[in-house]
Amino acid sequence: MAPDGGGGAGAGAPALPAGGGLPTPGGGAGPVVRRASLLGVRVDLPSRAEALALLSERLRGPAPGLLLVTTVNAECLAIAAADPAYRRTLNGAGLNLVDGAGVALALALKGVDGVERLPGAEMVWEVAGLCQREGARLFLLGATPSVLAEASRRLARRFPGLAVEGFAPPFSPDHRFPSAAERETLGHIRRFAPQVLCVALGMPKQELWAQGHRRRLEALGVRVAVGVGGALDYIAGRMPPPPAAVRGLGLEWAYRLLREPRRRLGRQATRLPRFLALALAEALRERLGPSTGRERLC
Repeated sequence: MAPDGGGGAGAGAPALPAGGGLPTPGGGAGPVVRRASLLGVRVDLPSRAEALALLSERLRGPAPGLLLVTTVNAECLAIAAADPAYRRTLNGAGLNLVDGAGVALALALKGVDGVERLPGAEMVWEVAGLCQREGARLFLLGATPSVLAEASRRLARRFPGLAVEGFAPPFSPDHRFPSAAERETLGHIRRFAPQVLCVALGMPKQELWAQGHRRRLEALGVRVAVGVGGALDYIAGRMPPPPAAVRGLGLEWAYRLLREPRRRLGRQATRLPRFLALALAEALRERLGPSTGRERLC
């Protein structure tokens, strides 16, 4: 496996609760969802079924507030290691799921095994199916109008009865939209009244945008927001899905790099080596030096 994709982030690692991670779905007394820490970011390690149960519980239950779900890969953690604001956003999210093979490999080097990856494209299908079963409305934010239209059509065809709509805001270099685009975006969400939002603005914009709009989204009735990166390109068929052998090896990042070299080569050439260096250094510190207890699996 290889990275998919930063300073010394280990020193800012979040303290993990002794003896457990996320609450068990359903609130029972069974085993808790595992957690670990990597480059100062909390990483949650539920199975696919556990993750979907937690989302279902949020949609059904009375718990107030927005559940922000991220799918973290090597690029994401390399950005977070260098950007304290982004790192705080990830550590404040409700669920940080393992997307990339590089993250799973880095955790294995720290002695954390049995990590189930939940890539963003797969999460979109899973979330859409969950919305159909729960009668929740799904809003897609990001991509382009043509990608959104085709992705919505395919999701509705796969899940009959699913209420799905989308909006592609104008391009912005960061998560702060111009005021007119901001009003238009929130207006579309208000009119559609979704319970679930898939934010496809790319990292770190999508997570920073969702966190920055948490109160407004909560006021509009959104219960779950999931950062899905470029997943809608796959859903819409604009980007052919990687072959099964590529997915099995965790090489989706390399597949997409070959498909979009101009778009991806520059950023991956800096972020992936940075992630590798930081992850290896952290694993060596933990294996060779005294443990602080903050970065081990709970």
